[in-house]
Amino acid sequence: TAVGRAAAEEQAWLESARAFIQETLCPPGKEPNIQLTQLVIDHVKTIWSSQGRNQGFTLPLSYSFVSVKDLRTHQHLPCCSHLSWSSTEYQTWAEEAGPRGVPLPRERLLLLGTLTDLSGDLEQEARSGSLYIRDNTGTLGCELIDLDLSWLGHLFIFPSWSYLPATVKPSGEGHLELWGVPVPVFPLTISPGPLTPIPVLYPETASRLLRHRSKLRSVQPNLAGKLVRLSALVKSRKQAYFVLSLGGSSPGDSCVPVIVQVPAQLVWHRALWPGRAYVLTELRVSKLHGHRYLIWMTSPSSQLLPLKPECVQELELGLDGPPVEADPQPLPMPSNPQDKKGPEGLVRDSRLLSYTGKVTGVLNQPAGFYELDGQLGLCLAYQQSHGLRRVMRRGVCLELQDVHLLQSLGGGLRRPVLASCLRGAVLLRRFSCLMPETQSSHRAQGASLYEQLVWEHQLGLPLYLWATTALTDLACKLCPHVLRHHQFLQHSSPGNPSLGLQILAPTLEVLVPPTFPRRNTHSEILEEPHHCPLQKYAQLQTPCSFPTLAALKEEGKCKAWASFNPKTLLPLPEASHLPSYQLNQRLAWSWLCLLPSAFHPAPVSGAPALRACGRGILFLQFSLRLGLIRAVAAGLCQSHSNVESEPRLRPTPQLTTPALFKGGDSPCISQRPLELAGCASCLTVQDEWTLELESSQDVPEVLGTHRALPESSLTDLLSDSFTDSLVSFSAEILSHLRMRPGSTGAVRRCAKLTVALETADCEFPPHLDIYIEDPHLPPPLGLLPGARVYFSQLEKRVSRSRNVYCCFRSSTYVQVLSFPPDTTISAPLPHIYLAELLQGDKAPFRATASCHVVSVFSLQLLWVCAHCTSLCLQGRCTRQNPTCSIQTPISQASIRLLVEDGTAEAVVTCRNHQVAAALGLCPSEWASLLEFVQGPGKVALQFTGPGAQLESSAKTDEPLALFLWTLCASASVLRPVVLSFELERKPSKIIPSEPPRLHRFQCGELPFLTRVHPRIRLSCLSLQEPQHPSDLGALVSSC
Repeated sequence: TAVGRAAAEEQAWLESARAFIQETLCPPGKEPNIQLTQLVIDHVKTIWSSQGRNQGFTLPLSYSFVSVKDLRTHQHLPCCSHLSWSSTEYQTWAEEAGPRGVPLPRERLLLLGTLTDLSGDLEQEARSGSLYIRDNTGTLGCELIDLDLSWLGHLFIFPSWSYLPATVKPSGEGHLELWGVPVPVFPLTISPGPLTPIPVLYPETASRLLRHRSKLRSVQPNLAGKLVRLSALVKSRKQAYFVLSLGGSSPGDSCVPVIVQVPAQLVWHRALWPGRAYVLTELRVSKLHGHRYLIWMTSPSSQLLPLKPECVQELELGLDGPPVEADPQPLPMPSNPQDKKGPEGLVRDSRLLSYTGKVTGVLNQPAGFYELDGQLGLCLAYQQSHGLRRVMRRGVCLELQDVHLLQSLGGGLRRPVLASCLRGAVLLRRFSCLMPETQSSHRAQGASLYEQLVWEHQLGLPLYLWATTALTDLACKLCPHVLRHHQFLQHSSPGNPSLGLQILAPTLEVLVPPTFPRRNTHSEILEEPHHCPLQKYAQLQTPCSFPTLAALKEEGKCKAWASFNPKTLLPLPEASHLPSYQLNQRLAWSWLCLLPSAFHPAPVSGAPALRACGRGILFLQFSLRLGLIRAVAAGLCQSHSNVESEPRLRPTPQLTTPALFKGGDSPCISQRPLELAGCASCLTVQDEWTLELESSQDVPEVLGTHRALPESSLTDLLSDSFTDSLVSFSAEILSHLRMRPGSTGAVRRCAKLTVALETADCEFPPHLDIYIEDPHLPPPLGLLPGARVYFSQLEKRVSRSRNVYCCFRSSTYVQVLSFPPDTTISAPLPHIYLAELLQGDKAPFRATASCHVVSVFSLQLLWVCAHCTSLCLQGRCTRQNPTCSIQTPISQASIRLLVEDGTAEAVVTCRNHQVAAALGLCPSEWASLLEFVQGPGKVALQFTGPGAQLESSAKTDEPLALFLWTLCASASVLRPVVLSFELERKPSKIIPSEPPRLHRFQCGELPFLTRVHPRIRLSCLSLQEPQHPSDLGALVSSC
C-alpha cells in the first residue's frame, strides 16, 4: 500500500542518515552516538516542517546528506540548497536574478559540520581569520555575513547555503556561502553576565592614558566604545593583524585605535560591525616598530564582548596632571613619486567616504576590479581581500568604509572608481543568488602578477588599471596559441621573469620612477593625516593599447566608413562623362591607410599601419622579425630526432621582411617569412620549447645578408619570345582596379594591376599590366598603389594588339618589399621636348611639353545612355529590343590635335572635359555647346581637307557644324599650350622600330626633301595655357 511504501522510504532515509552521521561526525572507531543522531534528525524535521508545505511527510525524503569531501569531489557546478524554503519561495528568490542573470540551481542536499577558524588540524598560531566547515572527511572554506563568536567550535546544521566550485584548477578550492542563521545541533552555552560591572575606559580616557606612562604599569584596562572604523585584515609573511577604532556616541568624540594581531582573535574581523558598541578586555600597551607613539593592543586573554551599559562601570584613574608626552603632531606626509609626474595643477586628491552598493559586473576578477550599481568602478587590489573576492559576482551587496573616490583617472577609463586602501574595510552584506559568470582562462589567471604591480612596483591606481587592461588584451592576443595563460601571466621572480611584465617594462620604466618608498602598512592605517597610494593621483594619458585583431578590425572599419567619400574615388570633373559601369568599377574597390596616430591610444600590435581595402576587408601590415630555431632547422619537419632537448625559439634582429596578417575571414597567400633565413616556411612549436630573449650577438652574422631575388631581364620580359613564359620581377604598383564581366571588354571577373618595373637600365621604368582572375581571387593582401612588390612565377602573355601583360597562375606568389608611403607626394612630370619621345626605352611614359596646336584632325560630341551607352536623341535612349528602362543621358567628347614644338610633331587625343580646354571654352560656353548637341544626339567633324564634313544624326545642324569648323580654325584653338600627356602606345607594346620616311615640303617656290619620323601618338592628361614666356620652351626657340 501507499502507507507501507512511505514507511519503507522513511525507514531507508533514517538508516542512511544514521550511517552518514556515524561516518562523518562521530570519532572513528567509537560506538554510534544515538543522541547525536536523534538530535540531528529532530532538527532536520523541525526545519523541514517550518516551510508549511511538506505534503504530509515528516522527513525530507528528497534530500540527502552530503559531506565536505563529496562536495569537493563530485559537485563540479555551483548550486544552492534551502531546506526551509518551499518551491514558491525559491522561485521568488530566483526571480531576483532578472532577465539577464541565471540563478543558482537548487540541489536537495543536507549539510552538517563544525564551524571553525582552524583549517584542518593546524595549530593555534596558524589561524588566519578565515572560516571553515569541518567534518571527518575534510574542511571547506566558507563565508558568513554576521558571525557570532560563540558559534565557533560547535556543530551546526546549515539550512540555507550555496556552494561554488574552484574557478582556477587544480590549485583552487571551492567555498561555501552560508545564508541565514545556522541551527546548532547541541544547545549553545549562554554565558551569564558578570556578577559585578566590568570596569572600563572610554575612548577619551584611554587616549589620555597613553600619555601617562606611570599609570600604565599598574593597569591592564578594558576599553568600551562604539566601533567607528575598521581596517582591512593585513597579512604578511611575519604576522596578520587588523586595527579597530572605538569612539564615543557623538561624531565629534575622539577615537582610539586598537591593534588585534593574536591569531585566535583575527576571526573577530568577521564579527565586527561598524556602528555597534563593544567591550575589549585586558588590553595592553605597545609601541610599533617605526611608529613614534604608544598604541593599545589586545593580549592573548582579551575578549570581544557586546557593550551593555548595565554591565560596565567607568574606571576612574585620576589623569588630571600634565601628561608625560605631548599630543602627537601630524607627521610630514611622505612624497609620492607619482605626484611629480603630473603637470602642475593636475595632481588631485581623492575623497574618503562610505558607500553601500551592489556589484553589477565583474570587470577583471584576478585584478580585483568590479562594477558597482552600473556606474562606479570598484578596485580591491590595494587590499589583501582574497576571501572576499571569491564571493564577488553580480548581485553581491557591499558596505565600504573609508573608501577612496577617484574621478577622471584617464587611461581609457571614464567612470569614477572607488578603491579601498588598508585603512578602510569592505564588508559583505548580502550574497548573490546568481551563477558566477563563466570566465575564460586568461580572465581567471594572473592574480599574483597583479599583486606584484601594487605591492612591489607600487603602481598608482590609474597606471595599475591601464596595466591590467594591457595584460588582459595581450593574453587575448597571445594565449593559448602562442603561450599558455599561466605562462604569460605568471608571478615574476628574479630567475623567472614574467613575460607580460617584460612587454610592459618599457612603458612602466618611463611612467614609474626607479626608486620609490615601500608601503608602510601601520602608517597607512594609523597616521593622521592619512596617506596611501590612493590619496593623490594624476590623470593618466594612455601611453598605448594592445587591441586584438578583431577589435582593431572593427575600429578600423568604423573609421574607414566615417571617412569614406565616394567623390574622392572619382576623377572629377571627368566623372560626369563616365557611364555607370565605369563609375561602379571605380567605386567597387578602394583602400585607406590608418596609421597608429589615427587611433587613441596608439595601438601596439607589431603593425605600423592598418589597411582597409575592398569591401570591408581589413588587414595589418608589419615587419616580422624572423624566428630561428637554435637546433638544426633543416630536418625539423621530417624528424624531431635532430632537435636538441630544449630548443629555444630566438628572434633574429638582423633580418626584417614584410609580412601580412589578415583580420578577416578570407585566406592569405603565404608570404614565406622564413625563406630568407634558409629555414622551413612553417614551424610547429612543441610543448617543451621555451621562448627566450637574446641579443643580436648570438645570431650568426651570415644571416645579415639578403639573398638576391631571381628576376627576368627587361629584354626577355618585353620581347615576343616565349622561350620562358614564366617571369619574375620587382615593380611598384601604380593602380589597382577591379573589373566585372562586360566592363571595358572584360569577359570575366578580374583584378588589374598596373605596375612600373624596377630596372637600372631605364631612367623612366616601363609600365606593365598584371591580371588576376579566378581561382586566384581575391588578390593577395598588400597589393596597394605605392607598394613595392616582388612577383614570382607570373605567366607572360601577348595580346592581339601586341601588348605584353602578365597573369597569375597556381605557382605565383608575391612578396611585399615595402609598403605604400605614409604620405604620398606626387613628383612633377618631367618637362621634355617631343623629340625625346623618339628615343625608345629612354623616353618617359608621362611628361609635359610646351608646344603649339597646329591643326585639328577630328572632333566628336555626343550624348549616350549612362546605363547601356546607346545614342540618346532629345535626352532619350534609342536602344530597342529590349528598350532601356533607365533614361539618364551623359555627354561625351573627343578631339584629335596636331601639335609641334619645333623638334617633332605629335597627334594628341583629348577626351570629355579636356575638349573644352582644347577649344578654349569657359564652363558656361561648354555647357551651352553640349546643350545644342543634345537635340541631334551626335555631331562629328573630320578635318581631312578644306572645310568641314558633317556627320550627325540630323540634317538641321549645319549652323552648328559651321560654328565648330570656324572655332577649330581660329586662334582660340590653334595657340601655344602646355600639354601634360602619356604615350598612347603602352611601353609594353611589341612593335618593330619604324625608320624615318622621306617627306617633301614646299617652302615658297623651293621644294625640300627630308626624312621625317612617324608622328607620335599621345593621350592628353591636362591642357593648360602658358603662364610665363619660359613655358613656351622650344616653341619660342624655333620661331
